[in-house]
Amino acid sequence: MTFLLVTTLSFCQNQKITYSKDYSGNTVAKDQYGNVIAIASTDYSGKLVWKDKYGNVIKTESEDYSGRTVTKDQYGNTQTTKSKDYAGNTVEKDQYGNVLYTYSKDYSGNTVKKDKYGNVLGTYKEDYSGNLVFYPKQ
Repeated sequence: MTFLLVTTLSFCQNQKITYSKDYSGNTVAKDQYGNVIAIASTDYSGKLVWKDKYGNVIKTESEDYSGRTVTKDQYGNTQTTKSKDYAGNTVEKDQYGNVLYTYSKDYSGNTVKKDKYGNVLGTYKEDYSGNLVFYPKQ
């Protein structure tokens, strides 16, 4: 679950985002004010489907034959792929194979998000309630 949460909603990079579970087991992404950004649930075929607060599909995530996580937009076009590199980090690439982000663990077990140049964009940490929270680098 953490892998999927970490790699999701990259369009919200400059704000604190909290990921939690609702009573139905869906993953809910909220901004720093508690407003719902998106809700993720699994569909009948096992794909993770992210929808906005109005129920419109934002994107879907599924595994391909080689074990990569493939993210597609609402029209079925591939947007990104995620896989592990030789060091065990998660690497997110665009539809053309260009590196967008790298996710690695720090000494505290938090997940650090870096851009293609290695610059830290922010850190995913677990809060006291067990929710995953993205803290952008200030």
